[in-house]
Amino acid sequence: MKKNNKIAICLAARSGSKRLPNKHFLKINSNLRVIDLCILRLKKIRLTKKIFLCTTKKKEDDKFKNVCNKHKIELFRGSTNNVAKRIIDCAKENSIEIIVRITADCPIIDPNIIDECIKLHLNKNNDYTSNTLNLSFPDGLDVEVFNLDTLIQSQKLSKTSYNQEHVTEFMIRSEKFKRYSYRNSVNYSNRRWTLDHLGDYIFFQKVLKHFSKSIYFSWKDLINAEKVNNELINIKKR
Repeated sequence: MKKNNKIAICLAARSGSKRLPNKHFLKINSNLRVIDLCILRLKKIRLTKKIFLCTTKKKEDDKFKNVCNKHKIELFRGSTNNVAKRIIDCAKENSIEIIVRITADCPIIDPNIIDECIKLHLNKNNDYTSNTLNLSFPDGLDVEVFNLDTLIQSQKLSKTSYNQEHVTEFMIRSEKFKRYSYRNSVNYSNRRWTLDHLGDYIFFQKVLKHFSKSIYFSWKDLINAEKVNNELINIKKR
């Protein structure tokens, strides 16, 4: 399947984390920050090469401009609290028809999972495709693919601040849209591979140390590595 110029990655990132301030700029090894690792892995996606880092217009988020310049990706700045509007405005200004929503809290996002979700979305002519509808992948590999028209319609049908902030909340639960759930055959959803707390950061440092030869390991590589290194097992706290 050839890459589609109407599809783009919208990477959501902002500096205002209270639990772990400036978490995207933490050094995950001697060469890379969290945001660098995320973007480098996203660049391995086959079905689109368009990546937009979507952040706010707040001064504290000015630092993302240097990130985008370094990695030669696009920067889009929009609404602070209405994240859906930020994504809609980005898509409209850049002639994007299908949005792949990724958050920068997920530094080891797997490009193969993203490609599979895009492929399923196109082949099945879905409105919304995700691996989060029925959880089976580790938390931190979250992918959402949806049409711009679907996002606009869902925001018109539900104008709550919660839907504006969380973007796809109404889309996920409404029967008006054709949704598809991409599942893994084995349920690994108890794994925590996302960055919110200091413990998560320490975990990612251990992961990068284990895979020191290449940052492009797959999610299955990490599952297999758990069998030989207990420090790579990060289970959600109940």
